[in-house]
Amino acid sequence: MELHLNEKGGFSYSVNDEQLRTFQSLSPMQRLKWVDEVRRFTLLARTPETARRQERLRQGKTIVE
Repeated sequence: MELHLNEKGGFSYSVNDEQLRTFQSLSPMQRLKWVDEVRRFTLLARTPETARRQERLRQGKTIVE
């Protein structure tokens, strides 16, 4: 996975073909489970500052005020 920062302060990332093939090989239920596990981990691991920044990004604003 390659991380890219953008001008607004957010980020994006890219995955390689092998990573895509691995995900593609999962059943739909396995994919949903994987996505939910990542979502839960992210929510548990984030700091209050990260939560504020994520909310700003959801609103289309820059990461920092």
